Amino acid sequence: MVFHGIPASPGIAIGTVLLIGHHGNTYKMPEDKAISEDAIPSEILKFNNALDKTRAEIQDIQKQVQSKVEEKDASIFDAHLLIVDDKMLMNEVEEMIRKKTRPADFCFYRIIQRYVSALSVMTDPYIKGRTADIEDVASRIISNIQGQQRQVLDHLPGQRIIIARDLTPSDTALLDRENVQAFAIETGSRTSHTAILARSMQIPAVVGLQKLYERLQNGDFVIVDGFIGTVIINPKEETQNLYALKETKEEQYYADLLKESRLRPETIDAFSVQLAANIEHLNDITQAKLYGAAGVGLFRTEYLYINAQVLPSEDDQFNIYKSAAESLEDQPIIIRTLDLGGDKLSSHITSSKELNPFLGLRAVRLCLQKRQDLLITQIRAILRASAFGNVKIMFPMITCADEVDKLKEMVEEIKQELLKSKIDFNRDVELGIMVETPSAAIIADVLAQKVDFFSIGTNDLVQYTLAVDRGNENVAYLYQPSHPAILDLINRVVKAARNNKIWVSLCGEMASDPRYTPILVGLGINELSMSPVSLGVIRRIIRRMRMHEAEEIAEKSIKCKTAEEALELSENLLMKIAPDIVNIALKGL
Repeated sequence: MVFHGIPASPGIAIGTVLLIGHHGNTYKMPEDKAISEDAIPSEILKFNNALDKTRAEIQDIQKQVQSKVEEKDASIFDAHLLIVDDKMLMNEVEEMIRKKTRPADFCFYRIIQRYVSALSVMTDPYIKGRTADIEDVASRIISNIQGQQRQVLDHLPGQRIIIARDLTPSDTALLDRENVQAFAIETGSRTSHTAILARSMQIPAVVGLQKLYERLQNGDFVIVDGFIGTVIINPKEETQNLYALKETKEEQYYADLLKESRLRPETIDAFSVQLAANIEHLNDITQAKLYGAAGVGLFRTEYLYINAQVLPSEDDQFNIYKSAAESLEDQPIIIRTLDLGGDKLSSHITSSKELNPFLGLRAVRLCLQKRQDLLITQIRAILRASAFGNVKIMFPMITCADEVDKLKEMVEEIKQELLKSKIDFNRDVELGIMVETPSAAIIADVLAQKVDFFSIGTNDLVQYTLAVDRGNENVAYLYQPSHPAILDLINRVVKAARNNKIWVSLCGEMASDPRYTPILVGLGINELSMSPVSLGVIRRIIRRMRMHEAEEIAEKSIKCKTAEEALELSENLLMKIAPDIVNIALKGL
């Protein structure tokens, strides 16, 4: 029997199962019961003691993890500490204990669930994936309030493949690589911190495997394929032998891709396509360089704000952006301004609640309408950093030309202020926008006259255009990047950019999927920006194709009536020019 999930960390493991229950939530479900006025001080003391214990536990985990993973991945637990030290959140809990006369565990649980609910409706997989971090820390705090003991996974009986409903980031960080061959869980995404840690620790992993746990028993024999996201239960001997050979072949294949990281991503007939990296943290630049990125096509800045006890100052941001620019030397770095909604920024930003934050006050809408101070501070910091490298500014969630005009006016005003203050910056810094709404794609010819570049955000563009939440398993089948409507909009944006002599990038997950590379290159995308680990496969495809082949596929694909037809055209070309990629990276053969 084969289960299909999401490939989270590459590699193959063949071995016996160890089932781990939903041990992360070792606490009892908090009860909504009244306490006496006299009990309030002891409940608050119990809460603060639990915070102290949780802080010490996280710091201990961080020390243990630093010897196992890269520094940038160990820093994941800095965010966990920020949650524990969030004074606004903790004051809110204490206030609820006093006013509602309810136990500490119940008040904390009720308040933290509001934060989790707000994050869970967001579409950005990276931001959405932070719910696991909040739940991880919350579980520790509640367990400590209740005096419950948590199970740890750093001492397991011999080599095992862990199967669980979920694993928290802190559980994952403590896994012993010597005893854990791989893990497969029912929850999670590729961008969750559990997945990130698995990749850093080089533990093969598959996530999003619904109903896997209930089908297995301790001692069952399984194969976990972290390359394509499958788990095979009790495989035949023939299958085991096949996977043993496959493991050796795939390891060599990805090692070869890494060796090609310095080769230019250009077609056989010398057409170049820039390959850039999407990053979330300053330390991600090291990995981007390792895999041969020609700069940063998307620097997400949201992590500076999420869970922040205090909003980042201009100097805080300037120092980060400056360090990033200097690390890249002359390579470009596109810094995207704040792309969050009030629902994800707690009381720092706004107290208003929205029925549908997905379509509500977020990104530039929030900044222009409610919090211009946030955007002004960020733009000042980015402009100052532009004196130290090839920095570009990008604005997300644009829907109309008026928004672009207002943003450009704001930038010009800030430039004048910096000039008066005799602060250095690049006066010709490029300004661009994310094209991620259908309206922006449709009026791309108008918007192209106002900016220096476009970056097509296909994650949101697909969801908005097709009215589908890819996080909803009931409609996920409708999430089709090769849908005729999507390809038509991308083609429209590229033509508008070309007609107005500006360049266009594409930075959604579509950029890192080999199946779409021929279509995107053929349509005329100048730059593909993606997770650094995906660069090798895409580079090899580009170097194997001829531009006229890609253009022919693109021309035919935009005339297709279904997503499947367009995808088949592209896959047929891939099979012709790069069968190794089809067989290994896509099919896992």
